[in-house]
Amino acid sequence: MADYVWASDARLLGAGADGEVRVGFHRKTGDKVAMKKMYEHEYLYDTIINESEILEEVAHDNVVNLLGLTCNNQGTFMVMELMDGSLRDVVSSRKLGEHDIKAVMRQILEGLAWIHAHRIVHQDIKTSNVLVKRDGEKNKLVVKLADFTTARRLQTRPWSNEVGTLTFNAPELLKGATSFGTAIDVWGAGCIFAEMLLGSNPFDVPDEEDGDSLNYFVADFAKKLDIDGCGMGYQDRRRERARERILEKMAWWKAEDVRSGIKDPNAVELLKRMLAIDPARRISAQNALKMPYFQEKADDTFVEARRVLPTMATASANLRPAWLKINNAAPSIATM
Repeated sequence: MADYVWASDARLLGAGADGEVRVGFHRKTGDKVAMKKMYEHEYLYDTIINESEILEEVAHDNVVNLLGLTCNNQGTFMVMELMDGSLRDVVSSRKLGEHDIKAVMRQILEGLAWIHAHRIVHQDIKTSNVLVKRDGEKNKLVVKLADFTTARRLQTRPWSNEVGTLTFNAPELLKGATSFGTAIDVWGAGCIFAEMLLGSNPFDVPDEEDGDSLNYFVADFAKKLDIDGCGMGYQDRRRERARERILEKMAWWKAEDVRSGIKDPNAVELLKRMLAIDPARRISAQNALKMPYFQEKADDTFVEARRVLPTMATASANLRPAWLKINNAAPSIATM
């Protein structure tokens, strides 16, 4: 890890409740990487260990690549491959064509099928946690799942239902279930699919500032650190109101209602299966890839791949802390 260099004044790619991501580089080759510097707090120790172990376990073409994890006198860092941006950057700047949507969804589902086969649940699938990168030689957009902050291994003990981001949460989570599985990831992917097809997530709450502001991990982290303690009651009420509005939208949701906005009937059928309210009837990622929508010859050539993405490497902003106590003053550059 001594080959990677962090500069505190390098390009900021993202920041969250527990750290920041900046562009780093390999000392010998000059290759750029994404480096996550974790805030120092013991609460997040298990989180970074869990995320790094899971990323090593589920290495795949459609999962962001972890290059290393290290500590030095400047902090704790996760070193990852540098992507061009997030899917959120792409869909917020323009409406994708049918061919491109299919190429993106195929890769999202390939990634999900892989991690689910390893009994891993991501728990926070949304457009900002799907990273993209152009492959200029093949004119292809490579799509990768990122931010495994809240990812867990499937098990039988009860889980907290306060995970992920409300506007991408599956119905069972919003209704308070403590027993759930990979179906919640398929729901999140279905919300992404709907957003690409229709131009918006059908379960958005427009009067909220941002879907990401309803992220449970960030809210829980703030509570444990007593950040803005006097305001957390307001945040709790705000999330509860949003939860109620989203459940109301789900009660009226029918895939047939969006047929007029989607030309491909196979896309409508897949969306219907991915956004089934009953998790027992929701299609798996593996079976989704077998649906008629994907049965044409596989071709991930991205029609708009030559277009410049609106921002560089908007990596997942939820970062983890250093667990070592750093006593020395940090210089502006760290080498690993």
